[in-house]
Amino acid sequence: MDSSSIVNCERTELSGHTHHPLDGEKQTGRTDPNSELQVTLLLRRQNELPELESAQSNQLPGQREHLTRETFASTHGASPDDIAMIEHFAQEHQLEVSDIAAHRRTVLLRGSAAAMELAFGVSMVEIQHPRGNYRAATGTASVPNELNGIVQGVLGLNTRPCAQRRRVHHKETISPYWTVREMASAYGFPAQMTADNQSIALIELGGGYHEEDLRSFFSSLQMPMPSIRWVAVDGVQNSPAPADQIRQFLDVVEGRRKLSEVPEDVLAAAQSTVEVTMDIELVAALAPGAEIVVYMAPNTEQGILNAVSKAISAEEGLPAALSISWGEPETGVSMAYLNSVDEVLRDAAILGVTVCVSSGDDGAMNGATDGNPTVNFPASSPHVLSCGGSSVDNADGEDLRESAWNCSLHGMQCATGGGVSRVFEAPEWQEDHAVPPRPTGGRGRGVPDVAGPADPHRGCAIVVGGECCSSAGTSAVAPLWAALVACINTTLSARCGYITPTLYHLSKGSAKPLREITEGNNGFYQAGRGWNACTGLGSPIVKQLLEALRQ
Repeated sequence: MDSSSIVNCERTELSGHTHHPLDGEKQTGRTDPNSELQVTLLLRRQNELPELESAQSNQLPGQREHLTRETFASTHGASPDDIAMIEHFAQEHQLEVSDIAAHRRTVLLRGSAAAMELAFGVSMVEIQHPRGNYRAATGTASVPNELNGIVQGVLGLNTRPCAQRRRVHHKETISPYWTVREMASAYGFPAQMTADNQSIALIELGGGYHEEDLRSFFSSLQMPMPSIRWVAVDGVQNSPAPADQIRQFLDVVEGRRKLSEVPEDVLAAAQSTVEVTMDIELVAALAPGAEIVVYMAPNTEQGILNAVSKAISAEEGLPAALSISWGEPETGVSMAYLNSVDEVLRDAAILGVTVCVSSGDDGAMNGATDGNPTVNFPASSPHVLSCGGSSVDNADGEDLRESAWNCSLHGMQCATGGGVSRVFEAPEWQEDHAVPPRPTGGRGRGVPDVAGPADPHRGCAIVVGGECCSSAGTSAVAPLWAALVACINTTLSARCGYITPTLYHLSKGSAKPLREITEGNNGFYQAGRGWNACTGLGSPIVKQLLEALRQ
């Protein structure tokens, strides 16, 4: 088929694939037509998945029958006929099929920018933006009519960053408040609790970790070095920033240097390394015996989709939990990305993988440009356990007291993310809880579900770049919950899996396994009794949670 017939064939536009410019972005020209691009196609399922909520919302984890990966792949993966049609489409458009993963329903296509423009009916342009330069597809992506319904999403045409962590600095030096073991004791982790025979996956977008930091950290806790390995996604490697750059970043964070004194690229690389290292050290220390698998991925819509998809379909076996300490306001990502990633998160829930996601560190407003509160995705997905942040006011064992994390009084403009999704409808397991109306009207999914310590003034000691510093943010809460899930799996010899509805069910009982957090706010919503849009149902009382699940 010649290029004119390809262009003139009847086509179907793909919902959610229109580029919405970010504030401050500027087009600098057309993408080089000879440059090589790679896109990921998400295909439809052979068969629809069973309903999650109606089948499981009132069941405890040990009662659930999760689909095996083999059954899932054979019944809910992409069909051979659909894959054959994609291969034909690629051949017609001079694109190379570089990878097919039927069980993940993904096909990777490579080709020139010019070929991609013809294949998907778009024009490729280069964009300049304060967050970095990227590529975008103008116009709405489309496919030939014969692929209508087969192609659910096309990710990779746009490469703008789609996840971020809040960069903070403040007026006074922060010293770690406690060790991970002291924090675990305060939250009621049994002393001999382990996560033997479990694996925990971490999604990381840039940076990396130094093995010598990990050895130093676990040596300080008198713990053996855990099993830790990293997996490259789309070619991204473990690339930690040098120790001197980490020191510069920590000097800014701890108030010894001005933000303007350190180059932006140095800050970005160092912050990514601090965050990756923090995730690994916290999750591994709280879940002794677990294998930690770190998925290094590009900070793009395509990179995140590929990483999450790869993590829940690893040949070595399903992880007990998947921790994601990244996010972006729902208003700042494409619907194509949001729908595609949520489909994979639903896969994870069906397979019995607990996905723990930080709710964000920018408070309820979360950088919104329309004056209304907005929540982060993927924390807003109804298929994850959304993790908000608290400040520990009193760490005296069973008398532990917390408030909603909001550090504006300490010179930091940070607070726990939380609110109501503008995209996802209210799940049935939140119906009996006081979730306020979404800012645009109607009932939406409330965020977060649970909480944990996020205030750096009450953070755990971690080791990065040879330096001891404090954990911080809801980025530290997602690993805590992922570790707890892995430990529960081992203790109860059962897979927690999609535990979110179960926690709402248990919160209705008299012996509450979560500590309600009733004080504080996140800049718009107020903490209070029951569920609230700052700290959800509250923080774990581990011994009581174990007993409730054991029942």
